[in-house]
Formats: sequence, structure tokens, C-alpha cells
Amino acid sequence: MPVNTTSPDTKTVTCVICLEEFEWDGREAYRREANGPTARITLPPRDSAKWAAEVQGAVLRCPNEINRVPHYFPVDFVLYDRPVVIGFVGTTMAGKTCLLAAMSGEIDRQRLGPRGLGTMPVNLTEHHKYRTEVVDPFFDEGIAPPHTPRSELVTYADAVLMTTNTGRTFPLVFFDAAGEQLRGLQQDSMALRFLHRVDGLLFVVDPDLIGDGSGRAGTGILDDPTFSATIAGLRFRPMQGGRLRVPAAIAITKSDTLRFTSPVDRWLSRPTPAGVDRDAIRQESQDAYAFLHQRRATAWLAPVDRFQWCTLHFVSASGASYLTADGTTKAGRFVRPARPRRVLEPLMALLAMIEEHNEHARGD
Repeated sequence: MPVNTTSPDTKTVTCVICLEEFEWDGREAYRREANGPTARITLPPRDSAKWAAEVQGAVLRCPNEINRVPHYFPVDFVLYDRPVVIGFVGTTMAGKTCLLAAMSGEIDRQRLGPRGLGTMPVNLTEHHKYRTEVVDPFFDEGIAPPHTPRSELVTYADAVLMTTNTGRTFPLVFFDAAGEQLRGLQQDSMALRFLHRVDGLLFVVDPDLIGDGSGRAGTGILDDPTFSATIAGLRFRPMQGGRLRVPAAIAITKSDTLRFTSPVDRWLSRPTPAGVDRDAIRQESQDAYAFLHQRRATAWLAPVDRFQWCTLHFVSASGASYLTADGTTKAGRFVRPARPRRVLEPLMALLAMIEEHNEHARGD
């Protein structure tokens, strides 16, 4: 008779870097040494008095290497509820990298606290590097996040542990669906895994690409190919009434450039609500829809027709005018340090829709 060697602590966990699932025995982990490779360690049992001290700084090695390079993530991420994965969709020039940096910076600065959401520091090399190289220069000096060329269609961007006012804690993971490398979407394993796993999508619209409502066109670009490619890649996800059951939001970036234009002015000057104001989200969505439709930007409204839940928001990542590169930095810069406005509104709406979706799924 075969002997069952499976540890009672063995569980299926999800890597927050590549979204691959694997079995973890609850004991094997690693610890990064100061000036050398990551050392393998064995964690004590969960009921041990040493557990809390040993688990601090411990990381797991995902068996699914990316480009033959191993990656690690903190043990903390598998001790809580399953990760919530948010994907950013749009070209880099739409202001997506600035929006990601602004949102990450606002979360690190505990801007979600007054809204009933707590965040814990992430002991992760990639997060520290992202903050020191991208977020802090953006907030402190107005240096624009660099438009880093990517060969992957979908790339891990950042993550944080989030706790709700009900006490539920889960990893919130951000992924960037690259806009410039859409060839072979159906043959890219990482992209397909992302599309199968994503819990919510944030589509980013650049108002510079559309007209002004008077008949004058924008840049001549008729749509964003990342929108259609992402929607097409989701066609095997569950649908209801012909619409995808994946929560989505549309963020109209660079709204500070439209701060004197109705109805943008009304929303940019609106105080930050406490929690989730569903009536305000509905009103803003209606105004933003009308804003895009009046400017004949119907292609950017595709998520409204294709998703069962979709909200629309006016956001400003920098709150300042953009300057070209001045020779002192590889990226351009803004006239002053970043002053984000309403960048967390799409996230709050997405989290509320995801929770509602999960409640419906549990009811089914």
C-alpha cells in the first residue's frame, strides 16, 4: 500500500509574479543573503513559537521560471486569501505608466486608509526597485516614468497586501498588458494565463488621441489595439447575456489638461468620498461616457458594450504639464512634482465590482 508523503500543510498557491499555481509543502522557503544567492531554508511548523520570526523576510521560489530566470515572492502572499489581479490595458503613450506609478505611490502613502482599506509594506525586491526608480522620482521631482520597451505581452508591475474593513487580507497584484507587442497573443503562455486569471481590467484612454467634440479629430488614431486584443483574448471567460463577467473600468487620463472643460471640471474638484459612493460612480460614468461619445471616441467605449460591469472615470496622474527630456534624465519631466488626482477612484470601483461578482459566484 503506497505511503502518503504529502505534508498536512501542503496547499495550492498562486505565484504573484507569473500567476502560475503550484503545490507548497508549507516548510520549504528561501532567504536572500546580502551579497549572494538566495539560501534555501526550512520553516518551522505553523504552531511553533519560532514561526513568526522565521517567516519574516522568507520567500518562495516559483517553479515556473520566466525566460529561464527564477523568481521569488514573499511567503506573506500565500498566507492570506487568493490574490486579486488587476490588469492595466493601453498603450504606454496613453499615460498608463504614469497612472501605475501614481496609483502605487498613493497606496504607499496610505491614501486608502480613510476609505476603509489598509495596506501592508511589501518585502519584495521588485517593489522596492519600482518605488525607488519610478515612483519616488515621479512624486518628489516630477520625473516621468520611463517608457521601458517590453518583449512580453503581459508583465508583472507591482503588488501590495490589502486588508478590508471586514478584516479580510489578500494580495492585490497589478499587471501591465503591454500595448506595443500584441503579435501572437494566442501563442503567448504568460498572456493567456493572465487573461484566464485576471479579476479586473483597467482600460486607459488618452484624451489627446480623440477630437474635441467640434468635429476636429485628434491624432488620427481611431482606436487602441490593446483594447480589442485583450477583449478578444477573454472570449473563453464566462459570459452572461453576451457580456463578459469580468469587472472593468475605463480611466480617462491627463484629465488635468481638461480641468476647465465640462463635465471634467466638476469631477476633478470633487472631494474624495469615504468608501465607495455608488451613486457618484454611476453619475461620473454617465458623464465620462457622454464625454467620449460626443468626441466620437466610440472605439474606446468598447468595454462598456462587452463587459457586464464597467465604470468610467476622469483621472490625472501627474496634475502638471509635461516637458520633453532636458538632457538630465532619460525620461521627460513635469513642471512640478506629481500631484495625482482621483487615481484611486477606478481601483475603488473595481474592488467593489470584484467583491460583488464574487458574492454572486458564491451564491451560484
